Amino acid sequence: MTNQEMMDRLELRELVDIFANLADEKDAKSQGDLFLEDGKLEFQMGYDGEINNIVGREALVAAFTATIEPCISVYHLNGQHTVEINGDEATGTAYCQATLVNDVEGKSIVTVNDVRYADEYEKKDGKWYIKKRRTTFLISEKHELNA
Repeated sequence: MTNQEMMDRLELRELVDIFANLADEKDAKSQGDLFLEDGKLEFQMGYDGEINNIVGREALVAAFTATIEPCISVYHLNGQHTVEINGDEATGTAYCQATLVNDVEGKSIVTVNDVRYADEYEKKDGKWYIKKRRTTFLISEKHELNA
């Protein structure tokens, strides 16, 4: 493995981790900035669920905001991340557990999502961006927060 490939792998892992950290900080604008201007997000419930699409940074920021802003708290824990690099393009698979806490009729309701991301990345001007991310919700469960 070349030094450049090692650096690219580290930068791509950091890109995935920063995305999660920004969600926890409720910084949807900065999450959007991690995507190419015409970046695309696909999401589905389960592998056979309907695929929904959001295209473009502005639409992505609006979608991220709608998801995280109403939450009392947000917590992401990233797992394994593998990538295949081909010059200034790469593909990757990342796993994440995303926990969201919302107030529902005065109760703190926890939603735990086990997520698989299938990513396409592109390097522009020396920086890696997410070109396309398919978010597949593998398991999603809800329960009341026990204090």
